[in-house]
Amino acid sequence: MSRTLAADHAASPDDSSGRARPYDALTLSRLLQERILRNGRIAGDRARGDRTVTWCVSWEQVVTSTETLHDILVYVRADQLDKSAARTLRDRDAAGLVIAGEPPRRCLDELARDFLLVVIDAGIGYRELNRLVAELSLARETHVLRYGQTVHRSLAELLYHGAGLEALCHRLARLTGCAAAILDSQRRLMEFVPGRARELRADDVASALADHLPEMPEDAAGTEHYGQGPSVWVLRFRGSAVTGLTQPIVLGGRHDGWVALIEPTLAPHPHDLAEHRVVVEQAVTIVGTEMLRLRGIEQAEERARGDFVHALLHGRFSNRHDLDARAAHYDVRVDACFGVVVATGLGSSAESLNDLFALAREVTTTPARSGSLTMATVVGDLLAVIRQQDPSVRTDAADSANQALAEYAATLERSVQRRLRQPVAVAYGRPVNGAAQIFDSYREARITLALRNQLELGAVCGFQDLRVYATLADLAGSPQGRRYAAEMLEPLRSSRAGAGDLAESVQAYLAAGGNVNAAARRLHIHRNTMLYKLERASRILGLDLRGAEHQFALWLAYKLDLLAETTAAVDRDVKPT
Repeated sequence: MSRTLAADHAASPDDSSGRARPYDALTLSRLLQERILRNGRIAGDRARGDRTVTWCVSWEQVVTSTETLHDILVYVRADQLDKSAARTLRDRDAAGLVIAGEPPRRCLDELARDFLLVVIDAGIGYRELNRLVAELSLARETHVLRYGQTVHRSLAELLYHGAGLEALCHRLARLTGCAAAILDSQRRLMEFVPGRARELRADDVASALADHLPEMPEDAAGTEHYGQGPSVWVLRFRGSAVTGLTQPIVLGGRHDGWVALIEPTLAPHPHDLAEHRVVVEQAVTIVGTEMLRLRGIEQAEERARGDFVHALLHGRFSNRHDLDARAAHYDVRVDACFGVVVATGLGSSAESLNDLFALAREVTTTPARSGSLTMATVVGDLLAVIRQQDPSVRTDAADSANQALAEYAATLERSVQRRLRQPVAVAYGRPVNGAAQIFDSYREARITLALRNQLELGAVCGFQDLRVYATLADLAGSPQGRRYAAEMLEPLRSSRAGAGDLAESVQAYLAAGGNVNAAARRLHIHRNTMLYKLERASRILGLDLRGAEHQFALWLAYKLDLLAETTAAVDRDVKPT
């Protein structure tokens, strides 16, 4: 399938200026058929008789302004013509010239080279000619206006009753007998009705229109397409040529899509084409208004769904009945198995809050096991995803549920990184039974994410994967755990006796598994310096750090302290209110 672009004159006659003119427009040739001009003498190029005429002005008006005279007929008395008249009229592209009285021969010959001239009796005045042109021009405009009102009323009735885009598209097809299509701002087909052209398929039309519709910014005010009438195209479908009319939907300077009509013939009658133009011009406003209404409904539903997801994550329900009612509205099974996945590192590519919410909408379609439900929202600069597991998976089979959530988290990480083209950090909590327990999984996911960033872990991990931290979580938050960590670490962190950086040295020593050389290399210091620091730390603590039992005691204090600090920071963010 291929397409060829044609200017408007491919389906509508042009005037001699090269501009397309609508069917039934008033032309010089049509004007010469009127009684007061019928006996006039014609001079100049008769081919210019197809120039469109919309108004008539006198020579006095011409010389007192600098505006273009395209589509304007100029009335001038013979005694007003001079050698500069031809240049003035030529520079301002006058449509034609009516001369009252007999002009000088030399002046007439010069004007005849560039214009179609009509020499009339000197008794015919400007007011009489101006009134004739006005009546004929306004008669046509009135006809177009009346037809436009009829089309507008027909479409507005559907809009008033909330019939939707499908009904509007059907009405466009019935009004014109053409195939009708509505596309969004990304040139994706939203609705299509074939009309008489039953052989046209939606996929072919979508592809052909997407190929030739120009790129337009979302803010379309001031662009070359803003405020223009329909464009006429020649489209080819499997060797058959048809005529298409398209116009962008622009309301308030915002581009929301396109309205298109496809006439199943290559050369439709000019009158039919003129009517199609009127239909498209009226349709863009009505269709754009309906798209605006639908977008408002979608945004309201999205905000309400986001509030529900936030309430699930933070446990913000007044009672069980509130949870059950809101869950039923969104088809969420309150007794299902759920897990929460969180991602961070989205800032540099997601430039605005709208981008983050768009990302949240996209991840709800990330493929995984069938029968699963995904809900996502944005919490600060964090992406939070609630994953309802397959109904066959329950947390009774902990390994199975955790494995399913791990697979989804890995898929989500790849999907987000591919979209943002930058690495992101993803973590997840343990699966839980029941929507009321989602807060627990979310809290664990946040803790895991914070630990992953602090420990610089490279892979997607879950709370259960950090087995040591998962085991010590309750102890770290208990008074005994906090007291133990403080008693062990406070002496090393104190500035007394020049302790200073001893805590860092001891932590590096423990991380190296008690290897002095490895710890020294990690800190970029000499081995003897490392031994001196360890000796001082042993004296301050009253423990021999070379002993495995004492190393374990201090290692445990560090883990409890890290976990307590991380948990406290997360709880400040996620604590239900």
